[in-house]
Amino acid sequence: MAQALSEEEFHRMQAQLLELRTQNYQLSDDLRKNTAELNAVRQKTVTLEKDYIKAQKALNKSKKAQEVDALLSENEMLQGKLHSQEDDFRLQNSTLMQELSKLCTQIEELEHANKELKDDKGLQAESSSPTSISVDGELLRLQAENAALQKKMTALQERYESEIKSPRGAEVSETKASETDVTSVRAGRTLQPEPMTDWNRQRQSVPNWNCE
Repeated sequence: MAQALSEEEFHRMQAQLLELRTQNYQLSDDLRKNTAELNAVRQKTVTLEKDYIKAQKALNKSKKAQEVDALLSENEMLQGKLHSQEDDFRLQNSTLMQELSKLCTQIEELEHANKELKDDKGLQAESSSPTSISVDGELLRLQAENAALQKKMTALQERYESEIKSPRGAEVSETKASETDVTSVRAGRTLQPEPMTDWNRQRQSVPNWNCE
């Protein structure tokens, strides 16, 4: 009986050993699978971290690009306004120069006519006196208009300079270029050649087309 029990116990222990080995194999297999999954998760985490860093950098670049685009758009708008103001000023300056040229021509003609009337010895004092007064009055009127045009042109130039100095740093180089353009425009406009008279000599000695 004891021998039969020992044999039964042996078989039972053998069965338990087989079961333990089977469980050990299963646990080893599970451990291997879990280890592989853990490594895969770690690699995936590293990849996700790299992707996150790349996405963050791309987002920062996108924000900077948007800011740059906004600054460029604002700069283009300010440059457009500056060019428009320059064109307006050139047009006004050209119109004033044309009017000033006409006035100078008229004054020159009146001065010449006045000189001829004074030098005309055949005319009587009674008839020449009213004409001389009329010519002198017209001359004074034209000189007053000339002075008013000079003041208007100076005011326009001051307003233009104050307007082009108001924009921010992107316009500084444009402002300098526009001042150079204005100077060249003012310097480049000259009157047609006229006979060298006393009035011409007086006018050439005065800058900025001052015919007084």
